[in-house]
Amino acid sequence: MFEYTNQLSMDIIFFGKKISRELLIANPWHCLTETRKIDAYYSFFEDGTSVKSENGEELELDWRLTPEGILEFIDDIDPPLRFEVKCLGNQMIVFKYPGDNMTGLVLFTEEKAKEVLIPFLN
Repeated sequence: MFEYTNQLSMDIIFFGKKISRELLIANPWHCLTETRKIDAYYSFFEDGTSVKSENGEELELDWRLTPEGILEFIDDIDPPLRFEVKCLGNQMIVFKYPGDNMTGLVLFTEEKAKEVLIPFLN
């Protein structure tokens, strides 16, 4: 399943749509990590803040989305952490490091996580 998700994320990077600000803030997003568990969640807010929740801890970062679909986390990170962001419909988002083929994050809505991921990962 993890390999399938990796392949799907590559397809999204090449064929997916650029993310919109509205979609990014529409849901809390479940994150599939390298541990093959869904134990991190991201929430993006209209005011340009985001919260990553993982193992009971929260990290807050400011963010902005460029018209080219580049997401920047802009707090105390220098240079800012930047991702090319593409989506598959409104249920899966892939964050890719610019200029690299490495996927940084793969995020899912709760519905998509319950439907596809959790049965395979647990």
